[in-house]
Amino acid sequence: MFRKYLIAGLLVWLPLAVTIWLLSWLLGTLDGVFDFLLSASQAVLPESAREGIERLRHVPGLGVLSMLVGLLLTGVFAANFVGQWWLRQWDQLMGRIPIVKSIYSSVKQVSDTLFSSNGNAFREAVLVQY
Repeated sequence: MFRKYLIAGLLVWLPLAVTIWLLSWLLGTLDGVFDFLLSASQAVLPESAREGIERLRHVPGLGVLSMLVGLLLTGVFAANFVGQWWLRQWDQLMGRIPIVKSIYSSVKQVSDTLFSSNGNAFREAVLVQY
């Protein structure tokens, strides 16, 4: 009886705890990337701009915002003719590197399937004889 209630409590709290941990880790990682970008920009910018950059370091969530802006700009670039050419060149380059080729092509295939625009990904189950 004690074990049953313990497992029931675990099943309630575990998904919430993992979700909070994962989001906290992701936010910390993105803020770390943003902090690195701010540090790199201090070497290029004049002394007067450095004070404003130091204030930006302490704003939580700017890493997420900068990642969203970066993804949006990448999407705009990838959607035009020049961007598509660059992406084909990038895919060919990744396809030539021995270990990277298997990882990159697998992740690309799964992401292309999951985010396909036709909406038919995983619509039906199929049996493939091996």
